Amino acid sequence: MKKVFIVMLLVSSFSLIIFSEGLRSFDSNLNPVLLESIGKRNYFEIELSPDIMIYQNVYKVADLLPMLTAKNFTLDVDEMYNSLGGDDLFFITKDNVEGHFVVNIFNLGLGIVLNGDLKSDLSVPNNLIEFIVNSDETSTSLEEGTMVFNLDSSFKAGAYASYNFDGMSVGLVYNLFLPIVYTEESNIEYESSEDIEEGTTTAQLNMNVDLYSPFDSDELENISINSVTDKFLTDAGHSIDAGVTFGEIKNPVVGIAVKNITVKPAKVSYKIPYQETISIFGEDSSSSTPMEVESVNETYAYPMSVTGFFRIPVVFLDIIPYGEFYVDNQKIDWGVQARTSLFNFIPLTVGIENYHDYWNTFLGFGIDSRIIESRTELSLTAKDLEKIFDLNGFTFKSSFAIGF
Repeated sequence: MKKVFIVMLLVSSFSLIIFSEGLRSFDSNLNPVLLESIGKRNYFEIELSPDIMIYQNVYKVADLLPMLTAKNFTLDVDEMYNSLGGDDLFFITKDNVEGHFVVNIFNLGLGIVLNGDLKSDLSVPNNLIEFIVNSDETSTSLEEGTMVFNLDSSFKAGAYASYNFDGMSVGLVYNLFLPIVYTEESNIEYESSEDIEEGTTTAQLNMNVDLYSPFDSDELENISINSVTDKFLTDAGHSIDAGVTFGEIKNPVVGIAVKNITVKPAKVSYKIPYQETISIFGEDSSSSTPMEVESVNETYAYPMSVTGFFRIPVVFLDIIPYGEFYVDNQKIDWGVQARTSLFNFIPLTVGIENYHDYWNTFLGFGIDSRIIESRTELSLTAKDLEKIFDLNGFTFKSSFAIGF
């Protein structure tokens, strides 16, 4: 009887400091209903969430961070080549900034949502790096090859509305979206030539990159809020995010949404060619070919996807599996996380996910005083799960909200 009493006392004490956490407006990328139908601020909320992901396979995160903040730094090609261990070099970033303002009037939610995206990736074949490292050897040879560079940046603004029924909520965001600048399969070819008399080998990079944008080259150089607003009125695409959730906040909750239903694709009016030839070793030189901006009639749209999540309250934890299915390429992103809150004031999150072909293992923490909430989520990122602890990639997400 004494043991039972002690166990009950421990459980009771534990329950006073550990609380179920649940999904928040910060998770609205899964379902637009989460903007305000599930949360502590029942009247209004202003929120901002930057999300930065960087992956490369040369430096450890501890070595990379000082470089990102430094004004000048030097790349050691020999060190890079040794670190790669025969692999190609990758440098990839996927960055997002989301913000919203929502109000709740009885069971009706209204608001605006803003979203900015930047994606870029560069891959350099290992044989090119090996050639640069061993360039002082006359026997060095370089096979022809290709570097790959891709860029995609865009901005989105939407009007949000939701309604809470008894045990069910529905939500809708009508978006206007506009690409800023993007590429389509941009390849940088390289080759080598030998000068037998001089005993030198020269590598030549032939850069041929086509940039697409609603803005011409002069507008891109002087881009501003006013110019983006003007293009929104004439060239923006239209899309819809629609979602539904079933269940009350203290019970299991299921959510399903369809994102990026294209009503009208964005208009892209310009192709900006960029060509440059760079020779290294022998006689270093660089020559660029002036290219005129071309008028085109291209379109741009976000890929449509179907998302789902299931919130399972387990004692003092919430277990939340979730996923996203992309209709065009038939890919599935997924993840699972566990959430709780210390003293109903310090939210904690731990989880693992496979999103955009990358593995993330993350830990989140923060402070939630209802009126003001701040959260930080740190993640190790890798292309292969077995290399997650190589510490080459990281994701940093911070969220700040204020409301009542």
